[in-house]
Amino acid sequence: MGIQDRKTREHEQLRQSILDAALRVLAEEGYGRVSMRKIASLIEYSPTTIYRFFRNKEDLLRAIAGRTYADLSARFEQARAEQGSDPLALLGACIREYMTYCVEHAEMYRLLSDVARFEVESGVVYERIGEIRVRVYQSWLECIGQAIARGAFAVRDEMRVFLFVWDAVSGYIDHRIGHPGIPREPIDEDAAAFVNLVFRALEARAEG
Repeated sequence: MGIQDRKTREHEQLRQSILDAALRVLAEEGYGRVSMRKIASLIEYSPTTIYRFFRNKEDLLRAIAGRTYADLSARFEQARAEQGSDPLALLGACIREYMTYCVEHAEMYRLLSDVARFEVESGVVYERIGEIRVRVYQSWLECIGQAIARGAFAVRDEMRVFLFVWDAVSGYIDHRIGHPGIPREPIDEDAAAFVNLVFRALEARAEG
């Protein structure tokens, strides 16, 4: 490996260490109480080093959010490749991936839950973090719309079904992260069972 390659690798490793430390501090202390000095102290570097990579806390938060959205998008695309054209199967796969990711990245979930705000505009769901606004959950909404068109749900309102599912999933994640002492099955098994129960409840409404 050449000198330049080694420097590039070390640069990326340090950037990742800064992001990991920032996420931990932000999640534990809240966005408003965090300083670049605290983050620098955690990784034993000077604040000047942090500023070489990120201009301010907002810049750090953008990087953390961007990484999170990219990771989830990649998981959803993999689910799409594996599930084919069945909208209910794809919706279930996306929800399971989301649940697993959030539980396995609890600090990220706590942070974004604290600072993110959701907006709905013309049937599109956005997540806003400061000046950042990103379209989220579109794969869920698309699958729900296709499932409704096929008669899977009695409720014909796509957004209403989405909110039912989103509320249920968010509640599960909040409780699983917030109450670690309660015995549960491994997250991948529990997520699959949870999704099956939610879908059965929605399908039961269709039969009624």
